Amino acid sequence: MFARMFQRLPCIFATSPVVTRAVLTALAMLLTLAAISYHRASQSGGGVFVDFHAFHVAGSLALEGHAGDAYRMATMEAAQQRMTGTTAFMPWTYPPPFTLFVAGLAALPLGLGYALFTGLTLTGFVLMLRRIAGDHLPGVLLAMAPVLALGVMTGQNGFLTGALTGWFLTAFLARKPGAGLPLGLMVIKPHLAAGIALLTLAERRGRVMMVAAAVVATALIVPTLVFGPAIWTAFADGVGESGVFLAEGRYPMFRMTSLYAFALSLGLPAGAALVGQALGACAAISLLLLAWRNRLSPHRLAAFACAASLFVSPYAYDYDLCLLGLAIAFILPDLLARTRAWEQAALLALCWAATGYGLAASYLRDGSAVRVDDQPVSLMAPLLLILIGWSIAVLRRQDRVPDAEPPQHLGEEMVGCSYTK
Repeated sequence: MFARMFQRLPCIFATSPVVTRAVLTALAMLLTLAAISYHRASQSGGGVFVDFHAFHVAGSLALEGHAGDAYRMATMEAAQQRMTGTTAFMPWTYPPPFTLFVAGLAALPLGLGYALFTGLTLTGFVLMLRRIAGDHLPGVLLAMAPVLALGVMTGQNGFLTGALTGWFLTAFLARKPGAGLPLGLMVIKPHLAAGIALLTLAERRGRVMMVAAAVVATALIVPTLVFGPAIWTAFADGVGESGVFLAEGRYPMFRMTSLYAFALSLGLPAGAALVGQALGACAAISLLLLAWRNRLSPHRLAAFACAASLFVSPYAYDYDLCLLGLAIAFILPDLLARTRAWEQAALLALCWAATGYGLAASYLRDGSAVRVDDQPVSLMAPLLLILIGWSIAVLRRQDRVPDAEPPQHLGEEMVGCSYTK
């Protein structure tokens, strides 16, 4: 009897509303404390500088009529010092459409802007996870706890891109042309849309592509009219400058999730690291196409597209792992149906290590983290590959639980989808 109860315990956690309430309450408390802290620091100067501060500074420069200055590190750091009383190495490389968006946020006090942006995008992301995972939402939130905490602490846009990607996938599986709207909005981080864009092309969804193209065109034209054509020159120069910074290893590599960061942190030359990244990206895209050609089931293919997108760009951070949360949401019932309690616990621990390593290493930079040349090694890419590979191996097994089925709440949306296996 006790053995049976122990075996069912992970599944109970994965569907327990208590877990959902506990995680969301903790995140709400963290968000409130961060909003108060950031607001007070903005009034007195100094304090911790997180990603949302960079959003606020770039948006403030845009409101002042100097949007192009955000794309030059020297002027960006000077603006950081002037507006916040502190500086951090955060080059601005977002496309002009996102610069226009943060200009709207910068019109609000920093604490209020942070609270609204982070709170609303987190809500959207969690609602999308619930739509995909259904009763298994608690398990997804538990697995993604490090990423959720990181997203709240930094005020980054991982929740936003995760919500957009989830919106696309649910609409795409339902064969709705409206899937092109979130796909087009992913222009703010196009490298994270590689997998879902490839699915759209492979499926020849003409109407989805037309909607996405119209959204992208609008997103490019509007900031051009607002900031002037010179904004694109500044953007291109900023991307070039950040490329030099990346090759020099000036970014916190231990928080990056790319194969490039892993190789560079081991001491390999930038050129060799870039070759490894290119090979990894080609492998990820090729495997996604192979999965599509083999007519993988819709929910598994959606998970595969999310996972593949994580390995396309050399510039990828831990807060972008919200895409992994979507992948888990699609396949968690299948994973639970094919594993026992010890393996579920091991997978959870590996997921926490793979997604939380960067955050942990940030607090262990005094020498406790694994280091090469006095810098923490970027271990997230190999850990993610082990996690994904293990999950694929599990999914290839026969169900341990008889008659296990794909998520029923997505059944109607999948009607008419060309993937059947």
